[in-house]
Amino acid sequence: MRFWHVSMVVVLAVGLTACSGSTSTPTSPTMTTTPTVSTPVSPTGTSTVAGTWVGTAADSSGPSMGMSSGAMGMGMSTSALGSMTWQMTQTGSTFTGAVSFAGYHGSTSMSVSGTMNGRSGTFTMTMPVGSMPSAGCSGQVSGTFDMDDMLLRMTGSYGGSATCSGAFNNGQMTMFKS
Repeated sequence: MRFWHVSMVVVLAVGLTACSGSTSTPTSPTMTTTPTVSTPVSPTGTSTVAGTWVGTAADSSGPSMGMSSGAMGMGMSTSALGSMTWQMTQTGSTFTGAVSFAGYHGSTSMSVSGTMNGRSGTFTMTMPVGSMPSAGCSGQVSGTFDMDDMLLRMTGSYGGSATCSGAFNNGQMTMFKS
C-alpha cells in the first residue's frame, strides 16, 4: 500500500507539471500615458525672463514709452528712442532690471521690476528724474506681458504717465531675447 501511495504521488506530480505549462501569446506594448511637451520653466513653475531683451514700444505719446515729441527738448526724435533694452535678473517669480533706450543715455538709470506666473507677467518701470530726455521729467509705466512657448519673444501692453507730458495709454511692446 505504501508503494501505491508513493507511486500515486509521483504520477500526480508528473501530471501536474505537464499541465502547468502555459502557452501565452505575446502582446504588443501599449502606451498607458500620453506624452506631453512641456515649456521650460524654473523649479518654481515660473518661466525665466533673466537675460537681455531688446525690442520696441509705442503708445499714445509715440514710439518711445511715454516720451512724447513735445517733451524731448534735446533735439532727438522719438524714433531714436523707439528701441529699448531690458537687462534682467530673476529670483523665483520676481524679477528686476535696468532699462535703456537706444540713442539716449541719461544720468540716472530707468528700472523695471515685476512678477511672473507661468509665461505671463506684470511689470512696473520707474523713470526717475535724469533718466528721460527732458530735464526734470520723471515717469512710471505699468503693464502686462506674455512670453511665447520658446521663451524668446515677449509681447505686452502698458500705460503710464510722465511729469512733462502727462498720461499715455494703449501701449504695445514687443521684445526679443538676445
